[in-house]
Amino acid sequence: MRRARRVIAIAAFTLASCSSQVLPASTPTSDAVILRLYTTTATVRLTNALTLSYARLYPSVSFDILVSNYEGVVDRVGALEQVYFVTSHLPPIEEVPLWAAPIGQDGIAIITHPDNPVSDLSLPQLRAVYQGKITNWRELGGADHEIIVISREAGSGTRAEFERLVMGTRDITQSAIIAPSSAAVVTSVSREPNALGYVSMSYIESSVQAVRVGGALLTRKSVYDNTYPLRTTLFIAGLEEPQPEAYRMFIGWVQSQPGQAIVASLHAPLLMPEAGE
Repeated sequence: MRRARRVIAIAAFTLASCSSQVLPASTPTSDAVILRLYTTTATVRLTNALTLSYARLYPSVSFDILVSNYEGVVDRVGALEQVYFVTSHLPPIEEVPLWAAPIGQDGIAIITHPDNPVSDLSLPQLRAVYQGKITNWRELGGADHEIIVISREAGSGTRAEFERLVMGTRDITQSAIIAPSSAAVVTSVSREPNALGYVSMSYIESSVQAVRVGGALLTRKSVYDNTYPLRTTLFIAGLEEPQPEAYRMFIGWVQSQPGQAIVASLHAPLLMPEAGE
């Protein structure tokens, strides 16, 4: 992809306390507007929820959405002008300089089959499993069964964040089963009683269980207050700061109270509401 002209600039267009109503500065005109918005698989549920709600509020706005892993999304964005994407991963600015606006916070869930008795893993244990140094659940206090390690593919933003937060410079074991999407990780773990995988917190459902990491349970509050260790920021990013008003209003709405309420239904918001709100 071509090099962007700007480095990462974390900007908040309209963010204020979640206790006050903040709306776009003006409403879109009656002329039809199509916004091209791409998303990684980790953030596709959030992207769909945000765009559907915004389109209901402003019927003149529609979205052209593409879903891919992080690498695929960035390649597409680099080939086009005025394209923005939703992601839980940004690379170092010396690799891919991007403009980015924060819209929420995500936690990486470490998931097992609901029947697995292991309910807590330390970061060193998790790292050792993904290195292939711990291969049996018995070593973690579970039953005498081989651990089936599930990982995302190279180019996945969730994998990049997992490697940054857990693995450092260490390689993931070559025996890991590679899943092509967040949904595929959940499906694999739900069908294999001895599997271990990782996904965005927005993918936690009853068919899998999220184990504690270092004693910390994954919740929106534990992500927000930094007690859960596997956290990352959610962004809307692009090659440069958006100039078309329609993009700026959409991002501003996502950072406003109504948009943040939607973010909070799947992830942790930028600001947690005060008690009693």
